[in-house]
Amino acid sequence: MSAGDAVGNSSGEDVGMDLDGVSNLLVLAPTMSSAARRSYYEGLLPERPSTLDVLAVEYRRSPDQWLDEWQQYVGDRPRQCTIVSTDETTRSAAAASGGPVTYGPNTAACVENPSDLTGLGITVSEYLSEHGGSNTVVTFDSLTALLQYVELQRAFRFLHVLANRVKTAESVAHFHMDPAAHDDREVATLSSLFDAVAEFEDGEWSLRRR
Repeated sequence: MSAGDAVGNSSGEDVGMDLDGVSNLLVLAPTMSSAARRSYYEGLLPERPSTLDVLAVEYRRSPDQWLDEWQQYVGDRPRQCTIVSTDETTRSAAAASGGPVTYGPNTAACVENPSDLTGLGITVSEYLSEHGGSNTVVTFDSLTALLQYVELQRAFRFLHVLANRVKTAESVAHFHMDPAAHDDREVATLSSLFDAVAEFEDGEWSLRRR
């Protein structure tokens, strides 16, 4: 699988969205929409998601919640999974254990302060250095939550570096954002960082390329 493989849903049907050449994708969808979440997993993830190496950067959910959702919509866990969580419960567990918290075979969670973009960037870069390649997907959920901790221009600079790192590693990254929570300026500013924008409206995805 390459970063530009066409996407398909879990039944193997072609959803008609060409992601050829897209390394960094902005995913615009309502945060609380179960229809959008299901459609994302079925339509925008690369095929055979259980064969992926996944780095999940989570500002919204605990590792348990992320794994529950993945298994609900995908089934088998990724081949390799690291969850970077800002969840307070996970941070407490990591502090007690003195290191990453394991969640079964090939799955671990580490923690970051939600406003420490330097530390987060180092964690992502180290993961991509070790696991980067065409079989690696980074999911960042979400930019909406990130902007509750840092101002827009700081987030822009951080994401610019992160997107370049993903492209250099020849991997794929999906950055989630709820457009209803932002004004047009914020959406337009961040959209300019990505190779393409997928937006979920009226039960369907539309794709805009830069």
